[in-house]
Parts: sequence; structure tokens; C-alpha cells
Amino acid sequence: MICFSLVAHENEKAVHDQIKNINQMVKNSLIILYNGGKDPEFGKKASLKYRNVKLCPYSRPLESRKTGRVLYDVTRWLKEEKIKYDFLVYLEADTMFLNPGFTPFLKNVMRGSDFIGQSWSKFNPRKDKPDAPASILMIKDWERWQPFFGTNYFCRTSNPFQGYRKSMVEKILDNINDSEMENLFSSSPVECLGEMIFPTFAHKLGAKMKEYPRSFAKYNRWRPKLTIKDLKEAYKEGKYLFVHPVKDDDVRSWMMRKNGKR
Repeated sequence: MICFSLVAHENEKAVHDQIKNINQMVKNSLIILYNGGKDPEFGKKASLKYRNVKLCPYSRPLESRKTGRVLYDVTRWLKEEKIKYDFLVYLEADTMFLNPGFTPFLKNVMRGSDFIGQSWSKFNPRKDKPDAPASILMIKDWERWQPFFGTNYFCRTSNPFQGYRKSMVEKILDNINDSEMENLFSSSPVECLGEMIFPTFAHKLGAKMKEYPRSFAKYNRWRPKLTIKDLKEAYKEGKYLFVHPVKDDDVRSWMMRKNGKR
């Protein structure tokens, strides 16, 4: 079974659309909803309406580009509750599935592997000079992060749709010092930590790594946001399983209507 970690903080209708989209495209999955907003009631309706949706009790308000603790909070709760799953896949509030087939795709590509992501990078803080602001911040703050990772490098992948085998998730949790983790979350200025913490530990612990096809990056990107025109092109090409970022209500509504006609 695939378990999805879904972080959201506003727009209840959008969350319900995402859940419907997941349930239509990825049958028999589990969704752990992380409420990253200030409204403590956000997401409760969804957890009551859908049998496969659970609210993460460790949810807390998050700042923009500071969602790095979501995977940590969700996975340690899954472990504490001894919830069964095969793979964990990270989703955000602006992710959606475009076509069915993700389950067989993931099972096939993860055969003998522990991790899958997109735009995979590995950086040596003493030598490399990345362009991305978050990676630059990590290098500037490396003196604090190096003892935590216990490596001479850090890794980074695109946040949406990064996936892990359950056994690798639990290895990572076993190797994280919880008090150090909390201290870094509260004191470090580094952004986009969700793209770095688990990928770095996975690599350190010998994970067999896979990457999504490079063509997927065309519609799984940071910016610009996707338009209806983009999605029509993606449907026409036929090979794309998911898309990001879907930020506008009209774009999401078009997808829901399109999928409803299948």
C-alpha cells in the first residue's frame, strides 16, 4: 500500500479535491494529512468524511518554505502507531495526479530500490557553489548541520512526489537524533529542509536510489504554476502521471471535471 504524506494549510475545497483525485487515481491508499495552518480545525472534515484519511497529531503551523519537518512528524507518528504501508510518498497542497497508473509504476521502479525523487543533487559544502538559495543557506550553516548528518555532503531532491520504501523510512528515523533535530528546526535559517534531510540520510544509509524520468520535470516543477493549457498538453502527450504546481481553483476544477469523465 502507498501512504501519502499531504501537507496543506488552507482551502478546504482544494484538499477535498486532492483527496478525491488521489482516491480515483491511486486506489487503496492511505493519506496522512498534515495541517500546516493556523486553524486547528482545518482538515478535520476531510478526516471524518474519507475513511483513508488521518490527521497527523503532530501538525503545527508552518512558515512558507519552512515545511521541512513534515516528513519527520508524519513518519515518526506512523512508526509509533505501527501503521502498515509499503511506500511513503510526499505530496503538497498544489500536487495532483493526472493519469492512473502510479501504483504499478511505483512498484516496478522501486523493485530493489529504496528511494525515488526528481532533480537529484549531491553537494560538497567545501567545494560546490550551488545557485539555489536553500542550498546556499545549507552551505553557510554547514557547521551546525554536519554533525547532525555525520557526512561531508548533503543531498537534495525536488520535494513533491519523493518516495521511500518503509524499511528505509524507519532506518532514517533510527538514525535521527530527535533533540538535535528539534534544535535545528528552531534555530537554523535553512529553507526547503524537506528536500534535504531524508534524502541525505537515505544516501548515507546506503539506499538504492532511483529518479523519475527526466521528462516528468516538464509538469512537476517549481515554477511557473501550471495553466489549463499546460494540462491539456500533458493529457495529449499521455505519459505524465502527476503534475505540480496546481495553484489556481479553475485549473484544479478543470482537472476534476476531466477526470470525472473517465
